[in-house]
Amino acid sequence: MDQAPELSRRQTLVGGLTLATGLTAYSASASAQTYPDRPVKAIVPYSPGSGADVTARLTLGYLATELKQSVVIENRPGAGAIAGTQAVAQAAPNGYTILFCATQHAINPSAQESLPYDTQKDFIAVARVTTQPLFLAVPASLPVNSVAELIAFLKASPGKYNYASTGLGTSIHLAGAYFAAQAGLSMTHVPYKDAGQCIMDLARGEYQVIFYTYQPLEAQLAEKKIKLLGSTGNARSSWAPAIPTMEEAGMKGFVMPAWHGVFLPANTPEPIVKTLELALAKVAADPAYRASLLPTGTDVFFATSKDFGDFVASEIIRFAAITAQHK
Repeated sequence: MDQAPELSRRQTLVGGLTLATGLTAYSASASAQTYPDRPVKAIVPYSPGSGADVTARLTLGYLATELKQSVVIENRPGAGAIAGTQAVAQAAPNGYTILFCATQHAINPSAQESLPYDTQKDFIAVARVTTQPLFLAVPASLPVNSVAELIAFLKASPGKYNYASTGLGTSIHLAGAYFAAQAGLSMTHVPYKDAGQCIMDLARGEYQVIFYTYQPLEAQLAEKKIKLLGSTGNARSSWAPAIPTMEEAGMKGFVMPAWHGVFLPANTPEPIVKTLELALAKVAADPAYRASLLPTGTDVFFATSKDFGDFVASEIIRFAAITAQHK
């Protein structure tokens, strides 16, 4: 039997597939070379006005200048930052949908029973951009002026007082839970959906303790409606040098600063990742950007794609150990 026609047909199919693959690769390469040639959408999985949102808007405004393209911010809060994060995991890996996320990205794998994405496999870490201590804030009406006095006050009435957060599983929540557990306190967690309401209720004394970033607290602090007793940084902040770290206040090992960074969907071409990484490096080096962050209580902390990816992996392990203790 003559197999030549069948062999020829197979060669044609293989040749067609090779050509198609080559065209696809060429198309992806061409797209990467011209990236970005249209506006980029940045999903921020937190509510407008939150600490992460403020940092995102400052950072992404400078990123737009470096890219010479608009960066359109879309706030998609909900489900502990999962809703917005999932949207990026499912987006086309072409660089036109990015995720601006915070510490919660590394907390969710252990804080949530299940996730609709794989935190490490479904994303590429592009760059870390900041570090941001959380401040222990209490109502000004509370008769305490130090962490030690606060712990003694709360211990005197077990179960009577509360700590708040801007949602279950957030770094704000975890810091409060860690504080209560390490200090041996009986407190109830009150999760809020709206960051603004959360801070207003603190000033009114609706609850007693929160760990939060500096900028959203600033207005109530200026009006002397709240006071700061400690920070979760590994050193005192230059903008609040009078506030001791939690370690200085006697809580050994309580170092839990927040961080922000940019992620892309998995399988995004490497040249696109590199374009964004280099653009964010330029943003981080810009003195005007650094100055714009200072009033928010945030410091620039740039890390490359590889270093940031390694850091996120280590954070997932660290927070898994903490959440295992406080579930």
